[in-house]
Amino acid sequence: LKPTCCSRLHSRAMEDGERRASCLKEQGNAAVKERDYRQAIELYGQAIELLGDSSASPSVFALYGNRCLCHMKLSRYEEARSDAQQAVQRNTRYAKGFYRLALCQRQLGDLAGAWESITRAVGLEPEDAEICALEREICAQERGEGGIG
Repeated sequence: LKPTCCSRLHSRAMEDGERRASCLKEQGNAAVKERDYRQAIELYGQAIELLGDSSASPSVFALYGNRCLCHMKLSRYEEARSDAQQAVQRNTRYAKGFYRLALCQRQLGDLAGAWESITRAVGLEPEDAEICALEREICAQERGEGGIG
C-alpha cells in the first residue's frame, strides 16, 4: 500500500514533535545540572505534553523518570511518586524508575509499596549498588531497625 498524503504529514508532524521534545529534554537536563529543578520540571512537562500522554514514544518513560527526580530534589514526594508510577507503567524494565518509586513510597510511609518496588528494581538490576543498598534499608525498616534515612 502506498502511504497517503495525510499519513505522510502525520508521520512528519510526529517526527517534528519528537525532535522538539528531545530538545526540551536536553534543556531540562541542562537545568538539572544547574540545579534549577523547577525549570527542569516545566521543560520535561512540556516535552511529555508534546509527545502526548498515550504516546508510544520510547522516550516518554525517561521524561517521567527525569521529572520524578526533580520533584524528589524539591521534596515533592507525592508528585514524584506519580511520575515514577507513570515511568514504570510505560517501561516495566526501568530499574531506576522502580528505585525512585521505592524511595518515594518509603518517604510517604508506604513500606509495603516500597518493598514491592525495590524488589522489582533488584530483579532488573541485581548488581546495582544503590538499588541493593535501598533494599537493605527498606528490609531493616520493615523489621523495625531504623527510620526513614
